[in-house]
Amino acid sequence: MKGWALAALLLTSSAVAQTDWPVEWQRCRAQAAPLARLACYDAIGASKAPVSVSAHDAAPRSLIWRQIQAQEASRSGDSPLFLLGQLPDSDDLLLTRAALRGGTLAIGCNNAITRIWLRLDSPWVSDQVSASVDGEPAGNNWFVRDHGLLLEFGRGLPAIDELKYWSGQRELLLQASDGSSIRVDLSGMPEALQPLRQLCRW
Repeated sequence: MKGWALAALLLTSSAVAQTDWPVEWQRCRAQAAPLARLACYDAIGASKAPVSVSAHDAAPRSLIWRQIQAQEASRSGDSPLFLLGQLPDSDDLLLTRAALRGGTLAIGCNNAITRIWLRLDSPWVSDQVSASVDGEPAGNNWFVRDHGLLLEFGRGLPAIDELKYWSGQRELLLQASDGSSIRVDLSGMPEALQPLRQLCRW
């Protein structure tokens, strides 16, 4: 990590001790350099206590929820931010990117159909999902699945159009009706999507 990125990480680590999360997220989002922005977000994530999911252990997890979790668990220190994998016993591809806290964005080409999911560590607290990208409204064609543990976007052409809209942008924000939210850094997504686009032929 370059010196300026490390400095950003150390400064942010000390700043988040006071825990004004909206201010800290805005500070990270204002970082122009991708490495500095990621270091800033990582510092916020590291400062937050792990989310306890013990109360939700009995909730059923779908196959795709478990596949997304397994792929992220295979991540190593030198893995790319967007991790590409092949689903077992198929030619289907799965692209995953850890959210800034509490979940994983996943993009799949499943039976030649483009799909988008957000796997959550703890249940979504609402039956509604409001989406924005870099502060501008984004597609709200989201559905709450798996007792709130999985958010799924409309598949096929709606998913393709949404991914095209996200490409080249910096941050996806999903919000529940109570104001809780989850954020995903989109840096590097256009390049990471190429194998999946070829497989799904768009």
